[in-house]
Amino acid sequence: MAQSGQNFTASPYSNFGLGEVLNNNFTQAGYSSQSHSGAYSYSLLNPATLGNLQYTTLDFGLSARTGSVQSGSNVQGFRGGSLNYLAMGYKSWHTALKIRPKSNADSTKRIKKLPLEWNSAFALYPSTSVGYNYVFESQNPIKTLTAHSGIGGINVVDWAHGLRIGNHVSFGYSLGYMFGQLTDNSIFSFPDSAEYNFVGDEKRVLLRGYQHRAGGLFQFRMDSTYHKLGFSFGFHSGMKGNQSRLTRTLEYSSGGSLYAIDTVVLSETGYQKFKMPSSLGLGYTFQWRRKWSLGLDYRFTRWGNYSAFFSHTSQMANRSDFGFTFILNPADEKLSKQKHQPIPIRLGARYSQTQNVFTSSGVKTTIEEQGAFFGFGLPLTRRYFDNRVLRSVINVQIDYITRGKNSNGLAREQYVGATVGLNLGDIWFVRRKFGD
Repeated sequence: MAQSGQNFTASPYSNFGLGEVLNNNFTQAGYSSQSHSGAYSYSLLNPATLGNLQYTTLDFGLSARTGSVQSGSNVQGFRGGSLNYLAMGYKSWHTALKIRPKSNADSTKRIKKLPLEWNSAFALYPSTSVGYNYVFESQNPIKTLTAHSGIGGINVVDWAHGLRIGNHVSFGYSLGYMFGQLTDNSIFSFPDSAEYNFVGDEKRVLLRGYQHRAGGLFQFRMDSTYHKLGFSFGFHSGMKGNQSRLTRTLEYSSGGSLYAIDTVVLSETGYQKFKMPSSLGLGYTFQWRRKWSLGLDYRFTRWGNYSAFFSHTSQMANRSDFGFTFILNPADEKLSKQKHQPIPIRLGARYSQTQNVFTSSGVKTTIEEQGAFFGFGLPLTRRYFDNRVLRSVINVQIDYITRGKNSNGLAREQYVGATVGLNLGDIWFVRRKFGD
């Protein structure tokens, strides 16, 4: 059975915790979440990368995904898509501190200047996604069927700041407001004499809270090579959820639909606190001239500390994500002597030990996820009215993702995804002035 719509996930594993963790980032960053930065770009996962921003930029990304979920001999197809991100980065303030010689009599020493640049960004992006539809059958002591379906996810509105001190060090902080809804519908059926009885159970959780990220970026040059080392730490505060539950007995009509007979449970918890995991990210990028770069990335999230009153049965483990990204022509700023900006070409791979752990037939399994991508950028350049040449880039990326395995009652997922991202330079935000 195929599905289509705006939801980005059709995974039974998204029925645990807060759903599938997306870790969305700009298309031009590939899998580099901690050290990707440039004159027109930064990383959503490390606010310190804003320190290198030189122009006002608008980023917009859309993704589509198609694939299948297989459990045993059952195969379910999926087609969907969603917004990846909408973000705008801009220069807030810049100056230079004058460092004078210790003695005025020492005229041989020049006054040094320490540049300070403070950049900011607003962003909207989905953090998790929920989407599943499966049936669980039991023969003991009688035959019963339970159909599960769910939708929803968590979104983030983020305000980030990055301060670059000199040419080598940047620090950053971002505050994100998290909000969303998780909805689970279950229909339990069992035989009674010659008929089947049905019970419907709908749970809906509204979520609110704050996401904090602090990070650093250190960069230096050695001969023809450039080096960037980035790190970030994330945590949450004020996370609250409000769960409502509606349980009803249902009856099957001759027309093939279910309708309610009686309400068994109607309740609402009110907003209660719950605990979210903290995270640590590390990344390193090596670049040779403006020719190519290689980025290595690691992210650790303490999902083992996750605790929520609305998901008692979920078993979580700490999550680890590893990735690398190779970019041919990584520089995102066109030099004045260049006739055309070179086309960036990207490829990379990642491996994740996810937070989902299941025990079936005495076998404990941690769900693993693998991914690989290929992408490129199409630069668009335009001459400014004061003869500056600025650019925008259309970024395209194709991903192949697998998750889980088809054994011990688990499911194997395979997806092919396509992402189109627009990285627009500040030529789009300035209007020409005309004199009288």
